[in-house]
Amino acid sequence: MQWIQLRAKNISESEWIQAAQEVAHLCKDFGATLIINDSPIVAYEAEADGVHLGPHDCSPAEARKILGEYAIIGVTLNHLNHLDVLKSARVDYAGVGPVHFTPSKTNLAPVHTDESLKELINKAAVPCYAIGGVTALDWANLSSLGAHGIAVSGAIALAQDPIRASREIISALS
Repeated sequence: MQWIQLRAKNISESEWIQAAQEVAHLCKDFGATLIINDSPIVAYEAEADGVHLGPHDCSPAEARKILGEYAIIGVTLNHLNHLDVLKSARVDYAGVGPVHFTPSKTNLAPVHTDESLKELINKAAVPCYAIGGVTALDWANLSSLGAHGIAVSGAIALAQDPIRASREIISALS
């Protein structure tokens, strides 16, 4: 499955919308699903496939009102008390973690143990994708904990050879 999550921090909403529209066109050309981080407004304006909401963003119910019934809505689950967000509206998936420390995120939640991650995944009742410093080498363990997949950023963006890193991730998941 080819999913792209566009995350843009510290730029104006108009710049973000423009970037999202450009990425949306590329995703359509390559048959990839586009998820916009944090903003259902930007997702709507870009005609993205959905939005990923963090604990401090609007509720899934609000996002669903903006984007409609067929949009993909994902949420971040860092703690068991975040599970309540799953009761407010239909949520399609969750990013659970962090698995490791990651330099790509500020205000990082505490890193999970295998036991705490497994508990969160098992209680979520939606497909869960492991987040936070994840690499190809983590997949076997994360899969055994119940993760449906992984989300990566730094494993590719910070790699000396991003193409090789991408291939390793694809191979690990195949």
